[in-house]
Amino acid sequence: MSGLGVRTFSMLIYFEACGRLLSFSAAARELYVTTGAVSQQIRKLEEQLGIKLFERRPSGIRLTAKGNELLTVTRQSIEAIRQTVERLQVNSIDTAVRLTSTPSFVFKWLIPMLKEFNLNNPDIKIETYAEAALLNLSTASFDLAIDYSKGEYQNFDATLLVEEILLPVISPEYMKGANWQDPKIWDSVSLLHDAMPWSDAPRDAEWRYWLDQSGLTDVSSRQGHYFNRSDMAIAAADAGLGVALARGSLVKEELASGRLIAPLPAVPSCCNYYLVTPKGKAISHSVGVLRDWLLSKV
Repeated sequence: MSGLGVRTFSMLIYFEACGRLLSFSAAARELYVTTGAVSQQIRKLEEQLGIKLFERRPSGIRLTAKGNELLTVTRQSIEAIRQTVERLQVNSIDTAVRLTSTPSFVFKWLIPMLKEFNLNNPDIKIETYAEAALLNLSTASFDLAIDYSKGEYQNFDATLLVEEILLPVISPEYMKGANWQDPKIWDSVSLLHDAMPWSDAPRDAEWRYWLDQSGLTDVSSRQGHYFNRSDMAIAAADAGLGVALARGSLVKEELASGRLIAPLPAVPSCCNYYLVTPKGKAISHSVGVLRDWLLSKV
């Protein structure tokens, strides 16, 4: 296997098309080349990487496990390049705000509120990026971030946005009729975890914190099911899989509608949501308008 070169990246264009379409001939039509040229590029890529990317069968091609993994990161990279080019081509760049946060917070808290902001500020365009369960602020390119943390930032300015609480939530049908005041109930329940609540946190960090704060120090916090996003744990609770430890800001709609219930009291979280901006960087008028509006809604 040799190192990656310039030609490798051109081969990846062929690979992405083949992996997406699962057909050398369809990829050839899309790329305006012959099927033989596509097949040759894939063979050279496999030889260079030392990895079998496709299984060739009479009925067609199929991605191998390693091929599927490479396709995922290749498509993400191409999409990131496309988005960056589009952003750089925008003429009214000063009216755009690049906002980054976690998928759970964007889906459950931010998106339901943006219609009102857009009605009042139609000229401000928000570019929202929510790609990972945890934010890596040191490498991200953003104007404004919403981060769940303990509020300790060295190279960024942070303002408290949401003072968070943690509360167990369940489907109304989950263990219906159980006495949740009986400590023995924890021998029967299945805990649903957000395994990546904040940077460097243990997988059971939030459940361990809630149990300790609730005087249930003898209850194990490690059993149950783990998810890498909070909204997935909430969805699992909605499906009756167990009891999720939810952040209050993310389950308002479910609690109001009765889809989820909270059988036990909430405790103040050890982390909160913060509005974060790069330290020392002057913010644009549009960023300031969005920041002030978000703060006015809590």
